[in-house]
Amino acid sequence: MKKVIRLLSICYCLLMLQPATASVRITQTSSEPSLMIIDSWLTGYFGGFFRAKEKRFKHAWKTANRRAKSDARIWGGLFASDSTCSGAYRFGEVISRFTYQAPQTAAGFITAQWYNTVLGKVNTVEYAFGATSLNMNVDWLGVTLGNYILADTSIHTQPENAMFQHEYGHYLQSKRMGLAYFVRVGLPAIMSKGNHDAHPVEVDCNRRAFLYFNRTFPEFQDDSLLSDAKGWNFQFNPFPDSLNVGAKRQGVSYVNYSDSLQVNRLEQLRVKPTFIDYASWIIPPVGPVVVGMIHARRYNKVQLKTE
Repeated sequence: MKKVIRLLSICYCLLMLQPATASVRITQTSSEPSLMIIDSWLTGYFGGFFRAKEKRFKHAWKTANRRAKSDARIWGGLFASDSTCSGAYRFGEVISRFTYQAPQTAAGFITAQWYNTVLGKVNTVEYAFGATSLNMNVDWLGVTLGNYILADTSIHTQPENAMFQHEYGHYLQSKRMGLAYFVRVGLPAIMSKGNHDAHPVEVDCNRRAFLYFNRTFPEFQDDSLLSDAKGWNFQFNPFPDSLNVGAKRQGVSYVNYSDSLQVNRLEQLRVKPTFIDYASWIIPPVGPVVVGMIHARRYNKVQLKTE
């Protein structure tokens, strides 16, 4: 996680690169993506060749092709949209990445390419519900930058996957909050103290994903047994007991989506951006950093007092 946190520090200056990124289209005649894919292929070839102890050329070829494929899919992730939604919504979702969500889109794209091309940590790149999920060989759990989800080998793009559930919730936050995402969610999450799972922005993330998957997939709520790997994973992605959101079941706070009263109580977990979160971008990067740190301090003060 420390490596990712260090990379987050560059996200504010990446806005300067966004116009060039927005003009890219994934076609056979696009020289920029092709060059990037060639770079990934070459680093993969030489990396695979020198790391292999035997059958060097075979290993080099395999590694090079894998990195090149991941590179192309990372580029494609800029334009992947939520297939469960209407065409107009999907068009707006993509446009939003280069405008309303520009800082986190740029940070996510650059970070994904870094882990693939330079570090060679990416195993697979999958698209799901508008998100681009990278399964990687890393020693931290996961982080979401715009629609790019970077996580360890436990992630898969099924709604029942606990890691994907939580990280997709962060993408939903990004779509809703836009420019306020790093200010209201990113920095406070990075600077959280105490129980990270109980941090307000993490709980709000779970709330958004829980509602999305239940609304989108009618069969998703079939989870009367929390150990059956169906529906929401309340152990990995908990809701706080102190807020009395739902009833206890098998030792965790369970929310029954078919119970409108319990679902309505989730509203108290909502984290809302404010005008100052957006206005802070008038003076980048100082404004967003300062406001984000203020939010982090307030959240931590309340959370540590509660604990």
